Amino acid sequence: MSDNSRGFTFILMCGIYFIDYTVIAKYSKIIGLFIITMGILLLAGFFGGDINGVRYSIGFGMFRISATSLMMFYVPIYGAILYKYRDGGFPALLKSIVWLIIPVFITFRMPNLIVAIIMMISMLIQLTVAILKGWFKISVKKTIVSLWAVFMFLPIMLLFVMYTFHLLAEYQEARIHSFFSASGEEFYLTSILRTFSKDILFVGNSGNDVIGSLPEFNSDYIFSYILNSYGSIAGIVVVAVLAALVMFIFGASIKQKNELGMVMGFGCGMIILLNILLNLLGALGIIPPASSFLPFLSIGRSNILLCYALVGIIMSIYRYKDVYPKKIRASQVSFQKTINI
Repeated sequence: MSDNSRGFTFILMCGIYFIDYTVIAKYSKIIGLFIITMGILLLAGFFGGDINGVRYSIGFGMFRISATSLMMFYVPIYGAILYKYRDGGFPALLKSIVWLIIPVFITFRMPNLIVAIIMMISMLIQLTVAILKGWFKISVKKTIVSLWAVFMFLPIMLLFVMYTFHLLAEYQEARIHSFFSASGEEFYLTSILRTFSKDILFVGNSGNDVIGSLPEFNSDYIFSYILNSYGSIAGIVVVAVLAALVMFIFGASIKQKNELGMVMGFGCGMIILLNILLNLLGALGIIPPASSFLPFLSIGRSNILLCYALVGIIMSIYRYKDVYPKKIRASQVSFQKTINI
């Protein structure tokens, strides 16, 4: 990543930090509609960026961003959208579910199944927290059980039907087949990663040719590269730093007096946590390789941009943790007041 790109991402994080997350919440539906519209235009064939049938990027001219990174940024925005339906009944809950389903479906059709699952689980967690906090005038226990039952059962059935009738993308079918048959290119990569994991030293290079054996080693398999190049102690340090980051994110969200900040923070935390888990497990060969990244370490301008944006929101939430009360109308927050604080 170039120095200019790093400078831009740092400025973005600082900008979000100083603007105040409630200002983002005020325009959350507009931002959410923009992201959804960009996704729809991508599916319609705009922007280009197709490689083997997969739509990768959204942008105009020189400015381009990964489509999946933009869709994942929708998750904290969804938390603010949920807040706008606070104190509503069943119709408000249905609207909240629609705001959840549409971006997940768009991401699935790009197609990127893993990112769609990451988004769905993250937003379900946010919606569950909102229900538990009494944002909707409905039966809490029955609604949560029904919600998770539907969203866990139906996607599995849909995936089974689409796999059976060959409605998935070719690479998606190949990954599923490799997982259940323990064969094919995807399993070959998994077996290599498992072999590399056995040779890791406590300190120093394992001697494995990670760069020559693994495609995009500095992106999808950066953790395997770190372990094999510097030893398990380096891997432990990386995991410890990432764990501290995740603990700070969720800690800042839980301690937040304002419930808007809490739910937005949970969205940021889930995106980072799920990508960390999938990337680490995939790099160790425990699960098949998945479309994920290791925050701040995997190469990729869009993913780093996403990480800085999410951390900027979290820092803003933490900054105002003792300022805003439990309930607040985002529309009442003025930009001038934010700067003065």
